[in-house]
Amino acid sequence: MKTINLKKYYYPICKKDTFVEVPDEVADAIVEESRAEDANDAKQHYHCYSLDASPGMEHHFPEQAVSPEDILVEKETEREQEAARALMMERLREALATLTPRQASCLHARFWEGKQFKEIAEAEGFTTSAAIVTVRNAIIKLQKYYIKRGWMEPLKEDAICTKKSPPKRNRKKTSAKKS
Repeated sequence: MKTINLKKYYYPICKKDTFVEVPDEVADAIVEESRAEDANDAKQHYHCYSLDASPGMEHHFPEQAVSPEDILVEKETEREQEAARALMMERLREALATLTPRQASCLHARFWEGKQFKEIAEAEGFTTSAAIVTVRNAIIKLQKYYIKRGWMEPLKEDAICTKKSPPKRNRKKTSAKKS
């Protein structure tokens, strides 16, 4: 068993001399890690030194110790995110059940399998434009279902998947005869 001073190796965290007996393997690992960190600092200082900046201060900030409160907050956040993901997947399954089999298969092929519209059309046995329209209609149907259930805000006028025809162009009529 070796006795080490925690202040020597963990100064920002342990500011007073604290002597602890540890097994030889642990003491050797701590010393080796300290040497490697010092070598890395020297290497960074040598290779990254600039006359425009302070002498390597950007590389000498101690690693922040994670407090127990931070760990609890992180775990709570992870639980909340997992619950949100589960709810989102449940809602998605419910909404996908409202699609026709053709819409569901085209949507699955496009977004889960990553197929191009041409590949979907060949696999399903219809034209590329029909595959595009089918996927577009499936997305619109899902959007309407989500809006109806209150899971999504109504779309704005300039949204991508609205069923509005493009504005008509003003074309000048030209006469057949020119004077």
